Amino acid sequence: MTSEDAARSERSPFTASSGSSQYSDYSTTSSTDSYDVSSSEKHRDLKREISHFRHARVDLSKFVEVGWGLDRTTSERILKLPLPLEASDMIRDYKSIERESERRGSFITLTKKLLAAVQDSALCIDIPCDAFGSSAVVWHAECNSSVTGTTRKGAMMTTWPSAAPALESPTLAVAKHIIAMARRTEMISASSGTQCLGTDLAAASALPEAQVSNGSKAQTLKRSREETQCDDPGRQSKRQRLEEEDPIGSSLLQLASLARACLASTNRLWVTGLVIDGCKVTTAYFDRNLVACAAPFHFDEEPAKLALVVYAMSMCNRSAAGFDPHLRPWPSHTTESITAAMVRELERPVDDVVGSFFEFPSAINEMQEPSSILTSTHCFRVTRWIRKPNELIGRSTMVYKVERVSEDKSLSTEDFALKLSWPPESRTSEIEVLKALKKKLPKRLHAHLPNVEFATTFTAEQLSLPWLRLGLELSPENHEARVLRVLASSYYHKLWEAGSIEAFKQAWLDCVECHHEAWKRGGVLHRDLSEDNIMISRRGGGDPKGLLNDWDMASFVEALKDPDSSAHKRIGTLPFMALDIIYPTTLTVHPREHWYRHDLESFFWILVWAAIHYNLKEKTRDKEVHPSLVPWTSDDVNTHAFAKIVFLRPWDDLAQLAFDDIKPGFEEVLEDWIDPLRKLIKDSRESYGVALAKRLPSDTFDYSTCGGAFTFETFMAAIKQTPRVWDDDIPLP
Repeated sequence: MTSEDAARSERSPFTASSGSSQYSDYSTTSSTDSYDVSSSEKHRDLKREISHFRHARVDLSKFVEVGWGLDRTTSERILKLPLPLEASDMIRDYKSIERESERRGSFITLTKKLLAAVQDSALCIDIPCDAFGSSAVVWHAECNSSVTGTTRKGAMMTTWPSAAPALESPTLAVAKHIIAMARRTEMISASSGTQCLGTDLAAASALPEAQVSNGSKAQTLKRSREETQCDDPGRQSKRQRLEEEDPIGSSLLQLASLARACLASTNRLWVTGLVIDGCKVTTAYFDRNLVACAAPFHFDEEPAKLALVVYAMSMCNRSAAGFDPHLRPWPSHTTESITAAMVRELERPVDDVVGSFFEFPSAINEMQEPSSILTSTHCFRVTRWIRKPNELIGRSTMVYKVERVSEDKSLSTEDFALKLSWPPESRTSEIEVLKALKKKLPKRLHAHLPNVEFATTFTAEQLSLPWLRLGLELSPENHEARVLRVLASSYYHKLWEAGSIEAFKQAWLDCVECHHEAWKRGGVLHRDLSEDNIMISRRGGGDPKGLLNDWDMASFVEALKDPDSSAHKRIGTLPFMALDIIYPTTLTVHPREHWYRHDLESFFWILVWAAIHYNLKEKTRDKEVHPSLVPWTSDDVNTHAFAKIVFLRPWDDLAQLAFDDIKPGFEEVLEDWIDPLRKLIKDSRESYGVALAKRLPSDTFDYSTCGGAFTFETFMAAIKQTPRVWDDDIPLP
């Protein structure tokens, strides 16, 4: 469960990856053992995401009502409030400040004054407010982001008082709202018509603390081609018009980057915040589907609007702030006496996902047989992160290592992996694929497929995502419906943790054969093979087995025959993608499809990658990509494709440099498996190229197998392995 589509970007045919000699973030999600890509690449991808799925100029009162739960009547009352004269003086002082840190402090002081004006009025007396959940603490500091690894400056966040002890920095996991403030240089650049893309962002500071008045006073303040959509003229022109009306400035990118980090720091459905550019304020909403911004206003001209925004943000509770209600500090079926402190813990987000609990109603388990006895809930205790997402909009897969909690509060002896992702609603679910495979394949093959204990799906409507009620003009060009899929399966080990070359070879071979049976008998093509989903299973004792994981990008073979199916969108994980997927032919002698041989080719690239990077005895993987294989991580199609094409040539210098550094234990693998497969793929591609050059029709040349040269049978023959017969009634050799 740890792999995702690496070429995830839905806007560009190829995802961004590092060209350095370190591990690129070639998978959709970043993990603890992968390299974090540069800020400039992150900003490039982020701007592309926002430009396609950004909705601008939402009515401010509508945004406040939907996003923060403040009714329109109260909003209208606040907008009519007379504001203190001191506020005008504060605004004038704010505008004259040059230093960023002083402007932040001045802005916070101004918001306190405006909030006090709302609190001192009697207009909001009927607004319900949870005294604990509504309080927002001022936080003014700089810290390092655990998600991006970069120091962020120029941004602020609000949180709950108990989440921000006096001597400690609150983390993004408890950020109520986020705020990005433009630097003075950015404000000048924007005014002169030049956009300056800042890469230094910030992660700390906040709005004023709300108070609760008594008496008559108011209560107050994996790059997936599957998800790639190439730019068409209609999409380009609409995006261009939006850019002309509301250009994406560096401050919005600052906020979007902070939102991405915020959503990745805990399990969160959405986050809202502000962009402060001089006196211009834009409220913004972010989730895995889209970005929505209200029409901007200038608080030096309309200070009441800033008062409205500050008050609404302060009144916003945990639920309205977008925190996942399924993530809890303690299980609901606890046998302990529930104290007042425990109840208060439920009113704000958990400080740390690790040690917390995911809890789902039993009735929604898609793996449950109709006749099964239902438990009250499915509860999992998080023991550590496995993977954090590195995108804002998209699949955004999160994976946690968890223990299952029984009704008697005991913890399972077996570890599980809990995966949460946001695939397109149109995609076939991983659960459907696995159910079909386990129904069609012999039982002895089930040991090589993930053991799923719990799975469910939530739609945007079931999660009550706020954008549903913002009145957005949605179209295929600016929106793709997504669902939240949750899946808990047994915990498996990375391929580099095999422990020996014998265990590695067996696991790799198990997955090659399981993959073939899934395609031939099960009618399913995996389509996203990588080092992260060829795994080691040690369940049930005995020898380690290969486990083919992450079927969420798989397609049914029948769907591949439909030219209109979404299954034809190209997917893959950069270093392991087949050449035809990286650089598809522009000739039309055959349809552009993801064929079985493309997955076979991925097995070869994985094998080479492992031989150069895996330290099997130590159960580790090199942290840096070997220099000769760095081009494999590039999203530049020419660089990537050329590197792999020449690698197949027996005299290639870069290939020889890589093999000179082959890891201990892989020497025989190079001679017996890699070299023969290298020749097989080179010869097959030559046959394919000749047929293309002659424009042979598909009925005379089978392009899906390179004229029969590249099949499962020729693949296994090249490595001198006899395919096993997997039928349950026939003993395995």
